[in-house]
This record gives sequence, C-alpha cells and structure tokens, in this order.
Amino acid sequence: MSNSKSAERYAKSLYQIASSEGTQEAVLADIHSYKNAIYSNQELHAVMQSPVIPGSKKKAIVDAIFKASFQKVTCLFFDLVILKGREKELSHIAEAYIKEDKRVKGIKDGKLVTASPLNDELRSELISRAEKLAGSKVEITESVDPALIGGFILTVGDLQLDESIRTKLSKLHLQLVDSSYIPKIDLI
Repeated sequence: MSNSKSAERYAKSLYQIASSEGTQEAVLADIHSYKNAIYSNQELHAVMQSPVIPGSKKKAIVDAIFKASFQKVTCLFFDLVILKGREKELSHIAEAYIKEDKRVKGIKDGKLVTASPLNDELRSELISRAEKLAGSKVEITESVDPALIGGFILTVGDLQLDESIRTKLSKLHLQLVDSSYIPKIDLI
C-alpha cells in the first residue's frame, strides 16, 4: 500500500472515531500541534523517521511530549500507528487528516499570488471572489511575486483567474507581433 493511500486510510479512520466522540476539532488541534512540532524540530523529525530507533522509544518520546496536552483518542491513535511500525507516516497522516477535515467541511484550498502585499480590505474582496469562483468556502495561501508587475493570480482547485499585468502585457505583445491582420500585397 502506498504511503499516501495508507495515510489517507489512517486519517479517515481517526476522523471517523473523533467524529463519533464529537472531538474532531480537538483532534484537529492536536494534529496541527504535532505537525508544527515535527516541522519545527529537526531532531524530533529525525527520531520519528529513523529505522534504528525502536518503536517503544518513539512511543515514549511521543508520550512525553504530547500525552499531557493531547486528546486521549489522539494519543491512542499515535500509539497504534507506532505499534504498527508506521510512525514514519505520522506527518503524512496529519496532512491527510487536515485534508479530510476540509473535505467534510466543504473547504477548498486556494492560492493567491500578488505583485505586492495586500491590505485587509483587498484581501477580503479577493477571498470573496475566490469563494464565488469555487462555489464554496476557500482557505487562501498568499504569496508575493513582484514579477507580476501588478494585479493577481487566483487559483482554486483547477480554476485560475489571472488578472496580472504581466499576463496582460504578454497577450498584448502576442497580438502586436501577430501580423496576420496585415493584408498581403500581391505585386504582379
């Protein structure tokens, strides 16, 4: 079974259990905390990925760091994953859990690239536009690319709205270079 498929299955199972207990939001907070800890601490990441360190030590480390603040269901789930020898997949499972939560809530991911940082008013307007484009709630990841010159590129799923000056100039350039509008002169 590929890592992504097994991660999705584990994540869906955890989500179903958390939903049945009504703790999916608390488990989501635990998952975010775990993900942040793994990505911000290279040593912890190395320990969880290491095939040399036995599962019992990894379980003890995870318990020492997270058990006091995590939901019981999250801790039991982590114990099960480590027991099954799939602790290397925990970060993938965390990503899959977040994705499953967004899917259940009908939230789509979007990307907004602008030529300069946005003010709050413009950000709200573009998020509203993204939600109309997608037909659902959208979580936007913003980035700045000065090469756009001005405007923005908004991507939600497979939909893209490119209102950048760079693209408009490129299209204008192609129209000017295309000389098909010049009638051919026949000199006979």
